[in-house]
Amino acid sequence: MRAIGFVVAALGIVSSLDGQGAPAWVLALLAVNTVAWPAFAWWRGESTLQPLRTAYRLLLVDTAIAGFWMAMMGFDLLPCAMLLAVMLLDRLIAGGWSLAGRALLTTLAGAVVGWVVAGFPFHPETTFRTMLWCMPFFLLYPLGTGTVAWRLTEQVRMRKRELEQDSRIDPQTGLNTRRQWQAQVVAEVRRYRRHGTVASLMMLDIDHFKQINDAEGHLAGDEVIRRVAACVLDNLRGGDAAGRFGGDEFGVLLPGTAREAALDVARRLAQAVRECVMSAGRPVTLSIGVAEIGPGLDEFESWTGAADAALYRAKLAGRNCVRD
Repeated sequence: MRAIGFVVAALGIVSSLDGQGAPAWVLALLAVNTVAWPAFAWWRGESTLQPLRTAYRLLLVDTAIAGFWMAMMGFDLLPCAMLLAVMLLDRLIAGGWSLAGRALLTTLAGAVVGWVVAGFPFHPETTFRTMLWCMPFFLLYPLGTGTVAWRLTEQVRMRKRELEQDSRIDPQTGLNTRRQWQAQVVAEVRRYRRHGTVASLMMLDIDHFKQINDAEGHLAGDEVIRRVAACVLDNLRGGDAAGRFGGDEFGVLLPGTAREAALDVARRLAQAVRECVMSAGRPVTLSIGVAEIGPGLDEFESWTGAADAALYRAKLAGRNCVRD
Protein backbone atom coordinates (compact mmCIF):
# COMPACT_ATOMS: atom_id res chain seq x y z
CA MET A 1 0.00 0.00 0.00
CA ARG A 2 2.90 2.38 0.66
CA ALA A 3 4.28 1.78 -2.84
CA ILE A 4 0.86 2.20 -4.46
CA GLY A 5 0.18 5.36 -2.48
CA PHE A 6 3.53 6.96 -3.32
CA VAL A 7 3.28 6.17 -7.04
CA VAL A 8 -0.25 7.43 -7.61
CA ALA A 9 0.29 10.47 -5.34
CA ALA A 10 3.41 11.34 -7.32
CA LEU A 11 1.30 11.81 -10.46
CA GLY A 12 -0.55 14.78 -8.99
CA ILE A 13 2.61 16.18 -7.41
CA VAL A 14 4.52 15.99 -10.72
CA SER A 15 1.69 17.76 -12.50
CA SER A 16 1.69 20.56 -9.93
CA LEU A 17 5.48 20.96 -9.89
CA ASP A 18 5.75 20.84 -13.67
CA GLY A 19 3.02 23.46 -14.00
CA GLN A 20 4.97 25.74 -11.69
CA GLY A 21 8.19 25.29 -13.69
CA ALA A 22 10.05 23.30 -11.04
CA PRO A 23 13.70 22.55 -11.92
CA ALA A 24 14.73 19.09 -13.11
CA TRP A 25 16.51 18.20 -9.87
CA VAL A 26 13.24 18.55 -7.94
CA LEU A 27 11.45 16.16 -10.29
CA ALA A 28 14.41 13.77 -10.11
CA LEU A 29 14.32 13.90 -6.30
CA LEU A 30 10.61 13.12 -6.39
CA ALA A 31 11.23 10.12 -8.67
CA VAL A 32 13.94 8.75 -6.39
CA ASN A 33 11.77 9.33 -3.33
CA THR A 34 8.79 7.58 -4.97
CA VAL A 35 10.79 4.44 -5.78
CA ALA A 36 13.44 4.25 -3.08
CA TRP A 37 11.51 5.09 0.08
CA PRO A 38 8.79 2.37 -0.17
CA ALA A 39 11.50 -0.22 -0.93
CA PHE A 40 13.62 0.89 2.02
CA ALA A 41 10.59 1.02 4.34
CA TRP A 42 9.60 -2.52 3.34
CA TRP A 43 13.14 -3.80 3.96
CA ARG A 44 13.32 -2.03 7.32
CA GLY A 45 9.98 -3.42 8.40
CA GLU A 46 10.99 -6.96 7.46
CA SER A 47 14.40 -6.86 9.13
CA THR A 48 13.54 -5.21 12.44
CA LEU A 49 13.23 -7.02 15.75
CA GLN A 50 10.53 -4.56 16.86
CA PRO A 51 8.04 -4.58 13.96
CA LEU A 52 5.26 -2.59 15.62
CA ARG A 53 7.47 0.24 16.86
CA THR A 54 9.29 0.35 13.53
CA ALA A 55 6.00 0.43 11.61
CA TYR A 56 4.83 3.45 13.62
CA ARG A 57 8.12 5.25 12.98
CA LEU A 58 7.91 4.52 9.25
CA LEU A 59 4.37 5.87 9.18
CA LEU A 60 5.60 9.09 10.76
CA VAL A 61 8.38 9.36 8.17
CA ASP A 62 5.69 8.98 5.48
CA THR A 63 3.92 12.02 6.85
CA ALA A 64 7.14 14.04 7.00
CA ILE A 65 7.77 13.22 3.33
CA ALA A 66 4.18 14.22 2.48
CA GLY A 67 4.64 17.54 4.30
CA PHE A 68 7.91 18.15 2.44
CA TRP A 69 6.27 17.75 -0.98
CA MET A 70 3.23 19.77 0.04
CA ALA A 71 5.58 22.69 0.69
CA MET A 72 7.60 22.03 -2.47
CA MET A 73 4.35 22.42 -4.45
CA GLY A 74 3.72 25.76 -2.78
CA PHE A 75 0.75 24.21 -0.98
CA ASP A 76 -1.20 23.50 -4.15
CA LEU A 77 -4.64 23.06 -2.64
CA LEU A 78 -6.02 19.78 -4.05
CA PRO A 79 -2.83 17.65 -3.90
CA CYS A 80 -2.11 18.99 -0.40
CA ALA A 81 -5.61 18.23 0.82
CA MET A 82 -5.33 14.76 -0.75
CA LEU A 83 -2.04 13.99 0.99
CA LEU A 84 -3.01 15.45 4.35
CA ALA A 85 -6.39 13.69 4.50
CA VAL A 86 -5.06 10.27 3.56
CA MET A 87 -1.99 10.48 5.78
CA LEU A 88 -3.99 11.43 8.85
CA LEU A 89 -6.74 8.89 8.10
CA ASP A 90 -4.26 6.01 7.78
CA ARG A 91 -2.50 6.99 10.98
CA LEU A 92 -5.76 7.37 12.84
CA ILE A 93 -6.73 3.84 11.80
CA ALA A 94 -3.29 2.43 12.67
CA GLY A 95 -2.68 4.12 16.01
CA GLY A 96 -5.65 6.21 17.03
CA TRP A 97 -5.61 9.92 17.82
CA SER A 98 -2.21 9.70 19.47
CA LEU A 99 -0.48 8.57 16.27
CA ALA A 100 -2.61 10.92 14.16
CA GLY A 101 -1.58 13.87 16.35
CA ARG A 102 2.09 13.01 16.09
CA ALA A 103 1.66 12.54 12.34
CA LEU A 104 0.20 16.04 12.03
CA LEU A 105 3.19 17.53 13.86
CA THR A 106 5.58 15.52 11.70
CA THR A 107 3.77 16.71 8.57
CA LEU A 108 4.18 20.32 9.69
CA ALA A 109 7.88 19.74 10.40
CA GLY A 110 8.37 18.24 6.94
CA ALA A 111 6.48 21.15 5.40
CA VAL A 112 8.74 23.68 7.13
CA VAL A 113 11.84 21.94 5.77
CA GLY A 114 10.37 21.72 2.28
CA TRP A 115 9.28 25.32 2.29
CA VAL A 116 12.76 26.48 3.26
CA VAL A 117 14.38 24.31 0.58
CA ALA A 118 11.96 25.52 -2.11
CA GLY A 119 12.36 29.20 -1.22
CA PHE A 120 8.96 29.77 0.43
CA PRO A 121 6.68 29.28 -2.61
CA PHE A 122 2.92 29.72 -2.25
CA HIS A 123 0.72 28.57 -5.13
CA PRO A 124 -2.60 27.38 -3.66
CA GLU A 125 -4.47 27.41 -6.99
CA THR A 126 -4.96 23.94 -8.49
CA THR A 127 -5.01 23.65 -12.28
CA PHE A 128 -7.48 21.44 -14.09
CA ARG A 129 -4.63 19.24 -15.33
CA THR A 130 -3.45 18.65 -11.78
CA MET A 131 -7.01 17.79 -10.76
CA LEU A 132 -7.09 15.12 -13.47
CA TRP A 133 -3.73 13.67 -12.39
CA CYS A 134 -5.00 13.44 -8.81
CA MET A 135 -7.92 11.27 -9.90
CA PRO A 136 -5.92 7.98 -9.99
CA PHE A 137 -5.02 8.51 -6.35
CA PHE A 138 -8.63 9.14 -5.35
CA LEU A 139 -9.68 5.97 -7.19
CA LEU A 140 -6.85 3.48 -6.66
CA TYR A 141 -5.72 4.20 -3.10
CA PRO A 142 -9.17 3.87 -1.49
CA LEU A 143 -9.72 0.64 -3.44
CA GLY A 144 -6.38 -0.71 -2.24
CA THR A 145 -7.07 0.36 1.32
CA GLY A 146 -10.51 -1.24 1.20
CA THR A 147 -9.04 -4.49 -0.12
CA VAL A 148 -6.43 -4.60 2.65
CA ALA A 149 -9.06 -3.78 5.28
CA TRP A 150 -11.35 -6.52 3.94
CA ARG A 151 -8.54 -9.08 4.06
CA LEU A 152 -7.65 -8.09 7.61
CA THR A 153 -11.31 -8.29 8.61
CA GLU A 154 -11.56 -11.79 7.14
CA GLN A 155 -8.44 -12.84 9.03
CA VAL A 156 -9.89 -11.47 12.27
CA ARG A 157 -13.17 -13.29 11.65
CA MET A 158 -11.35 -16.54 10.93
CA ARG A 159 -9.23 -16.18 14.05
CA LYS A 160 -12.33 -15.39 16.09
CA ARG A 161 -14.01 -18.55 14.81
CA GLU A 162 -10.87 -20.54 15.69
CA LEU A 163 -10.81 -19.07 19.20
CA GLU A 164 -14.51 -19.79 19.66
CA GLN A 165 -13.93 -23.34 18.47
CA ASP A 166 -10.97 -23.74 20.83
CA SER A 167 -13.08 -22.45 23.73
CA ARG A 168 -15.75 -25.10 23.05
CA ILE A 169 -13.78 -28.10 21.79
CA ASP A 170 -10.78 -29.70 23.46
CA PRO A 171 -8.15 -29.90 20.66
CA GLN A 172 -6.63 -33.16 21.91
CA THR A 173 -9.79 -35.20 22.20
CA GLY A 174 -12.48 -33.50 20.13
CA LEU A 175 -14.74 -33.49 23.19
CA ASN A 176 -16.26 -30.39 24.72
CA THR A 177 -13.95 -28.36 26.91
CA ARG A 178 -14.64 -28.40 30.61
CA ARG A 179 -16.22 -24.92 30.49
CA GLN A 180 -18.46 -25.79 27.54
CA TRP A 181 -19.54 -29.09 29.11
CA GLN A 182 -20.29 -27.41 32.43
CA ALA A 183 -22.46 -24.87 30.60
CA GLN A 184 -24.45 -27.72 29.07
CA VAL A 185 -24.90 -29.32 32.48
CA VAL A 186 -26.07 -26.00 33.95
CA ALA A 187 -28.59 -25.67 31.11
CA GLU A 188 -29.89 -29.17 31.87
CA VAL A 189 -30.27 -28.25 35.54
CA ARG A 190 -32.42 -25.26 34.51
CA ARG A 191 -34.60 -27.50 32.36
CA TYR A 192 -35.12 -29.85 35.28
CA ARG A 193 -36.17 -26.98 37.55
CA ARG A 194 -38.66 -25.67 35.00
CA HIS A 195 -40.08 -28.87 33.58
CA GLY A 196 -38.90 -31.73 35.80
CA THR A 197 -37.09 -33.41 32.90
CA VAL A 198 -35.05 -36.49 33.72
CA ALA A 199 -31.30 -36.61 33.04
CA SER A 200 -28.20 -38.38 34.30
CA LEU A 201 -24.51 -37.65 34.54
CA MET A 202 -21.56 -39.97 34.11
CA MET A 203 -18.10 -39.19 35.43
CA LEU A 204 -15.48 -41.60 34.10
CA ASP A 205 -11.79 -42.02 34.70
CA ILE A 206 -9.12 -44.10 32.94
CA ASP A 207 -7.88 -46.74 35.39
CA HIS A 208 -4.21 -46.60 36.37
CA PHE A 209 -3.51 -43.86 33.87
CA LYS A 210 -0.43 -42.67 35.79
CA GLN A 211 1.09 -46.13 35.36
CA ILE A 212 0.52 -45.88 31.61
CA ASN A 213 2.33 -42.53 31.53
CA ASP A 214 5.18 -43.80 33.71
CA ALA A 215 5.66 -47.06 31.81
CA GLU A 216 5.13 -45.90 28.20
CA GLY A 217 5.65 -42.15 28.28
CA HIS A 218 3.38 -39.17 27.95
CA LEU A 219 2.97 -39.53 24.19
CA ALA A 220 1.52 -43.00 24.69
CA GLY A 221 -0.67 -41.64 27.47
CA ASP A 222 -1.95 -38.88 25.19
CA GLU A 223 -2.77 -41.47 22.55
CA VAL A 224 -4.75 -43.50 25.08
CA ILE A 225 -6.73 -40.39 26.01
CA ARG A 226 -7.49 -39.69 22.34
CA ARG A 227 -8.64 -43.26 21.71
CA VAL A 228 -10.82 -43.34 24.81
CA ALA A 229 -12.38 -40.01 23.79
CA ALA A 230 -13.05 -41.35 20.28
CA CYS A 231 -14.64 -44.46 21.75
CA VAL A 232 -16.81 -42.30 24.02
CA LEU A 233 -18.00 -40.24 21.06
CA ASP A 234 -18.73 -43.34 18.98
CA ASN A 235 -20.90 -44.88 21.69
CA LEU A 236 -23.06 -41.90 22.67
CA ARG A 237 -26.41 -40.88 21.28
CA GLY A 238 -27.02 -37.72 19.32
CA GLY A 239 -28.37 -35.74 22.26
CA ASP A 240 -25.65 -36.75 24.72
CA ALA A 241 -22.76 -34.39 25.52
CA ALA A 242 -19.28 -35.54 26.45
CA GLY A 243 -16.57 -33.26 27.82
CA ARG A 244 -13.03 -33.53 29.07
CA PHE A 245 -13.27 -32.69 32.75
CA GLY A 246 -9.52 -32.65 33.26
CA GLY A 247 -6.53 -34.90 32.59
CA ASP A 248 -7.87 -38.44 32.10
CA GLU A 249 -11.29 -37.69 33.57
CA PHE A 250 -14.35 -37.19 31.40
CA GLY A 251 -17.94 -36.18 31.98
CA VAL A 252 -20.97 -37.28 29.99
CA LEU A 253 -24.39 -35.65 30.14
CA LEU A 254 -27.29 -37.94 29.28
CA PRO A 255 -30.46 -35.86 28.80
CA GLY A 256 -33.74 -37.73 29.04
CA THR A 257 -32.02 -40.72 30.65
CA ALA A 258 -33.00 -42.15 34.03
CA ARG A 259 -30.68 -43.93 36.43
CA GLU A 260 -31.11 -47.52 35.17
CA ALA A 261 -30.77 -46.54 31.51
CA ALA A 262 -27.70 -44.46 32.37
CA LEU A 263 -26.11 -47.44 34.13
CA ASP A 264 -26.69 -49.53 31.00
CA VAL A 265 -25.06 -46.82 28.87
CA ALA A 266 -22.10 -46.72 31.25
CA ARG A 267 -21.63 -50.50 31.14
CA ARG A 268 -21.78 -50.55 27.34
CA LEU A 269 -19.27 -47.72 27.17
CA ALA A 270 -16.88 -49.43 29.56
CA GLN A 271 -17.13 -52.63 27.50
CA ALA A 272 -16.51 -50.73 24.25
CA VAL A 273 -13.37 -49.11 25.67
CA ARG A 274 -12.05 -52.49 26.88
CA GLU A 275 -12.52 -53.85 23.38
CA CYS A 276 -11.11 -50.99 21.31
CA VAL A 277 -8.36 -49.38 23.41
CA MET A 278 -5.17 -51.20 24.33
CA SER A 279 -2.06 -50.16 26.23
CA ALA A 280 1.07 -52.33 26.39
CA GLY A 281 -0.98 -55.23 25.10
CA ARG A 282 -3.60 -54.90 27.83
CA PRO A 283 -7.14 -53.51 27.56
CA VAL A 284 -7.71 -50.05 28.97
CA THR A 285 -10.48 -49.97 31.54
CA LEU A 286 -12.70 -47.28 32.99
CA SER A 287 -14.18 -46.50 36.37
CA ILE A 288 -17.55 -44.79 35.95
CA GLY A 289 -19.84 -43.01 38.38
CA VAL A 290 -23.49 -42.30 37.54
CA ALA A 291 -25.92 -39.85 39.16
CA GLU A 292 -29.49 -39.01 38.16
CA ILE A 293 -30.74 -35.47 38.70
CA GLY A 294 -33.43 -35.11 41.31
CA PRO A 295 -34.38 -33.54 44.65
CA GLY A 296 -31.22 -32.56 46.47
CA LEU A 297 -29.25 -32.91 43.24
CA ASP A 298 -30.76 -29.94 41.43
CA GLU A 299 -27.66 -27.75 41.58
CA PHE A 300 -24.63 -28.03 39.32
CA GLU A 301 -22.27 -28.63 42.24
CA SER A 302 -24.47 -31.20 43.99
CA TRP A 303 -25.22 -33.15 40.80
CA THR A 304 -21.64 -33.31 39.54
CA GLY A 305 -20.49 -33.95 43.11
CA ALA A 306 -22.81 -36.98 43.34
CA ALA A 307 -21.47 -38.37 40.04
CA ASP A 308 -17.90 -37.77 41.22
CA ALA A 309 -18.63 -39.52 44.52
CA ALA A 310 -20.01 -42.50 42.58
CA LEU A 311 -16.80 -42.52 40.52
CA TYR A 312 -14.80 -42.61 43.75
CA ARG A 313 -16.84 -45.61 44.93
CA ALA A 314 -16.09 -47.38 41.65
CA LYS A 315 -12.38 -46.87 42.25
CA LEU A 316 -12.68 -48.14 45.83
CA ALA A 317 -14.49 -51.20 44.50
CA GLY A 318 -11.40 -52.17 42.50
CA ARG A 319 -11.86 -50.06 39.36
CA ASN A 320 -13.11 -51.35 35.98
CA CYS A 321 -16.70 -51.06 37.18
CA VAL A 322 -19.77 -48.79 37.31
CA ARG A 323 -21.32 -47.38 40.45
CA ASP A 324 -24.14 -44.95 41.23
